[in-house]
Amino acid sequence: MPDTIRCAVIGYGPMHNFGWAHCAWIDHTPELELVGVCDIDSERTEAAKADWPGIETWSSTEDLLARDDIHLVSIVTPHFTHCRIAVEALQAGKHVVVEKAMCLNVAEATAMIEAAGAAGRTLAVHHNRRHDGNFRRIKQLVDDGEIGEVFQIDLQAGGYGDPEHGWYTQKARGGGAFYFWGPHAVDWVLALVGEKMTGVTGFFHKLVWDHLDIEDQVRALIRFESGCVADVMFSHINAAPRPLWRILGTEGAIIDAGAGATKGYEHVVSTPPQGSVKLIRVSDRGRKREEIEVANLGNDWDSYWQDLADHLLRGAPVPVSGHDGRRTIAVFETAEKSSRTGRTEPVPYEDG
Repeated sequence: MPDTIRCAVIGYGPMHNFGWAHCAWIDHTPELELVGVCDIDSERTEAAKADWPGIETWSSTEDLLARDDIHLVSIVTPHFTHCRIAVEALQAGKHVVVEKAMCLNVAEATAMIEAAGAAGRTLAVHHNRRHDGNFRRIKQLVDDGEIGEVFQIDLQAGGYGDPEHGWYTQKARGGGAFYFWGPHAVDWVLALVGEKMTGVTGFFHKLVWDHLDIEDQVRALIRFESGCVADVMFSHINAAPRPLWRILGTEGAIIDAGAGATKGYEHVVSTPPQGSVKLIRVSDRGRKREEIEVANLGNDWDSYWQDLADHLLRGAPVPVSGHDGRRTIAVFETAEKSSRTGRTEPVPYEDG
């Protein structure tokens, strides 16, 4: 690899500012160079040029991928396009970062992983929300043993309201209700627990929003080798939401409402610490109890991109590999299968 990795972003849609954010993180990383943006919509490439003067733009991935001087592409397009674009980019000799959700199913994830292996190129999944300040603090507290052995994790988001939101809420294009916030949640849980999954039990409900074909509420109970259980739920019909995080350990608990902890995401490259989590410690067989507000760490989302540069230039680990991304997709797929069969189902690739 050269001293500087020349990068292009594929997709500059206005939804959630994703394309701008990828450009900003690349531009912020000293050893990455933002060369250009590709989008089929000329209005969006014009917007990209206004935001990033001097960049090149392309209207087709074919034209971009033909460029030998582009080393890495970051894919920021709808979920249903990820596999095709990633495989084409890898076969063209590019390293690939793909926005989460990685793809729609395990078969697509496997095709992407195999394409990266055949090309000898890196496939990384953009789970940079591991760098959220509240998650960083939670993981630190858990890793430091502040609440003893963790045996239950409850992670919940959503509320009650019409979820219609463009292609995100079209099952064939977005993947379903789990594929919006779920990639963050499941990736957090897998990174926090760090064990193999022994099974997933899923509960999918379709009860209210009949004008859409995605689920109204999805829930996955994930069992790990140690016996730890994670309960991950996302809902559009939950009129009484609970805290974002509730983590139970043998010597205490962590509770996080999540409010304001990641303000500014996709509009700035990083932020100072925002918000706090509640640490509960118990001792003397529960007769002593203390509650402490612990300030979150900073949101260092840009660290993902520096980690990626370190991988490409100095052989450091991939920040989030294709295999890591596939595990998250496998949870969604297994939960949906379980919801149909009524049984706990094994997770693909956890045993090999």
